[in-house]
Amino acid sequence: MSEVWNKVYKSNNTFFGDEPSNFALLCFNHIMTTNVKKVLELGAGHGRDTTFFASNGMEVDALDYSEVAIDILNRVAKEKRLPIKSQTLDVKRAPLPFPDAYFDAVYSNMLFFL
Repeated sequence: MSEVWNKVYKSNNTFFGDEPSNFALLCFNHIMTTNVKKVLELGAGHGRDTTFFASNGMEVDALDYSEVAIDILNRVAKEKRLPIKSQTLDVKRAPLPFPDAYFDAVYSNMLFFL
């Protein structure tokens, strides 16, 4: 499956657009009423929601199984100097590389398991 998404992101590096998803906006409004500072995003893609959260003061660790998407996200995070750590990982096949209770919240939008 990662081959499919690598191909998608190679042909269009902002496949889902640059603006945060409606779901991210909804979650952010809820998060603002809590003490969430450190977020894990599963299936981050090219990072439109990741960069939104990081631009609004959160530290974000982003995982995706597309190397191309993570390369795009790393470039954008570096350009914008955002507190984002991203890595390629297939969350269906590999354990998460973080200790328990490391994050205040876990976020995902449109991550599907087949």
